[in-house]
Amino acid sequence: MKIRTPDKYSIAAVLFFVAGAIFVAIALLSNLEDITNAAFVISGMVCTMTGIIAWMFSGGEPLDPRIVGLLSAQESINLCSLTHHLGIHGSTYFLPPSVTGEKQVMQFNSTLTYDGKKGTTKGSFKETGPPGLVIHPSCNLLIQNLKKRDGMVIPDNEEELSRLISETIEDVFAFAPKVHVEWGDSTVTITFHKYPFMDGCEVIAEISPTCCTMNPCPVCSLCGALIAEGKDKVVAIDRCAVSSSSKDVIAVFSIIPLPDSNP
Repeated sequence: MKIRTPDKYSIAAVLFFVAGAIFVAIALLSNLEDITNAAFVISGMVCTMTGIIAWMFSGGEPLDPRIVGLLSAQESINLCSLTHHLGIHGSTYFLPPSVTGEKQVMQFNSTLTYDGKKGTTKGSFKETGPPGLVIHPSCNLLIQNLKKRDGMVIPDNEEELSRLISETIEDVFAFAPKVHVEWGDSTVTITFHKYPFMDGCEVIAEISPTCCTMNPCPVCSLCGALIAEGKDKVVAIDRCAVSSSSKDVIAVFSIIPLPDSNP
């Protein structure tokens, strides 16, 4: 069994307690003036109170990030295996509501190359496009929660959309300490710096590198769905690369213009 080492808050609390005890001991054992003694006692009390506050924050993380990273890994692998047996290959497409008529972004895994034509989720696009699997993306509950709880409005401006993605990943859900969003002519590259859930990514990549693009995890899925709804265009996830040395994850999305819209 692994013994948990003290965290920085526990160490700070102990140091404050020791400092407080030293200040009080000096006041009690030294023959100093009343004002000086009072200063030492007050300093000791301040150190003790600060130590109590620091101790309240001790205890470490509520969940090990390594474990959190593994939570969605098996689900991604399972669906990837299932779609492979059904003859479905290639990237995941995030379909905006204007394509499917649904109220939220849908995930489409096609048997053929998809060109952005409209379709129906009930017919799995068989009537108007290539057959495939249409499901809710793994981030669907996260987006619905943001809309209901925080009143999130998804902008169509690239700068504002980048800001929304960064704030959502960094601040709201704390999925990564820093996110960089770079827009190209028809691509969006998102880098998650110091990604804490790297273990799940490495497990998926070891079993099948295509799993991340066939059934992306909630974090990459969240970015793709926000771009698709904000830009009102079909978005495909083309690549997801993991850098174990820098702890960065790079996801590359491509934007597919709708047939009846301008690129």
